[in-house]
Amino acid sequence: MFEKAEILIVDDMPEHIAFAGTILRNEGFGVLGATSANAALKMTEKSKPHLILLDIKMEGMDGLELCRHFKSDEETKEIPVIFMTSESDPAMIKKGFELGCCDYVVKPFTKEELLARVKTHLEIYSKRRKLEAANNELSLFCSAISHDLRSPLNVTQMLADTLKKDISAGNTEDALKIASMIEGKTAKLITMIERLLSFSKMCSIEPEYETLDMNELVRDIFDECKSAEPERNITLIEGSLPQISGDDVLVRMLVKNLMTNAFKFTRHRQNAVITVSAIPDESYVVISFRDNGAGFDMAYADKLFGVFQRLHLDEEYEGSGIGLATADRIIKRHGGRIEAYGEVDKGAEFTLYFPK
Repeated sequence: MFEKAEILIVDDMPEHIAFAGTILRNEGFGVLGATSANAALKMTEKSKPHLILLDIKMEGMDGLELCRHFKSDEETKEIPVIFMTSESDPAMIKKGFELGCCDYVVKPFTKEELLARVKTHLEIYSKRRKLEAANNELSLFCSAISHDLRSPLNVTQMLADTLKKDISAGNTEDALKIASMIEGKTAKLITMIERLLSFSKMCSIEPEYETLDMNELVRDIFDECKSAEPERNITLIEGSLPQISGDDVLVRMLVKNLMTNAFKFTRHRQNAVITVSAIPDESYVVISFRDNGAGFDMAYADKLFGVFQRLHLDEEYEGSGIGLATADRIIKRHGGRIEAYGEVDKGAEFTLYFPK
């Protein structure tokens, strides 16, 4: 976390920026420097630092006023601000806390003091952001569950009401048909709940990183899927894939979801083809899974990774609506992302971005 963090130092004395910047760079931090409040505001418009070290006394707009600007802006208000000050006036320090700073260091400060405060508040900031993301995801998750479980329950209730009427009227044949429909709806609900439980457990797993041979992993999973449908004419075109750092269990689950997805949606192709290839990128290890199957309309692409979100009817392609949601969560647990592209009846492509 610390090696990836970028810190903005705002001080009208360049030598003070150089001193603090050297300490931070030697610890692996990225450092930006601004010698005025206006320069700092322009910098934060282009790039959002993970923490700001801010001198209180500066020419023009001072640190207190600049802090007020940061904390009143939606884009920067959550960034932790640590004041650097030679002031020992309690009233000024109190004012800084009232404006939203999280800590302060008194000049001249030591290397150990600066690093301790910076690392502490970066860790707090990181944990707060993770907690907020988890809360947002939980809210969306609960919303999806309430919506998607309510529909089959409503149908089941309606069928049960009809069943009672048929039994009262002595319509045994119709009653048996409806009882069978209720049984099917109930089985589907049980499956959805079981998938949800598996999904929730997966979301709580912390990845255990190791070096993974993606060519071997992809081939293993393809062979496993092919053995379940030996009669199909389906070809894997596999490029030279890079190794990645990831959790073996989770990455296998991720690739399995994408591979079974490709198998499913190429079912009506006489000659199905799945292509797995690497794409050059400076910041990520990028691996693409492409098929020549049913594809999808990009107008609905934002629904692909939601829980229970499906773009095809059950009568066309079976599924629970959990697979791609699981894939999305797994890649995010690894600090990466997944992107999807498709055209109706021309296939789909899912691209994985693993951090280098």
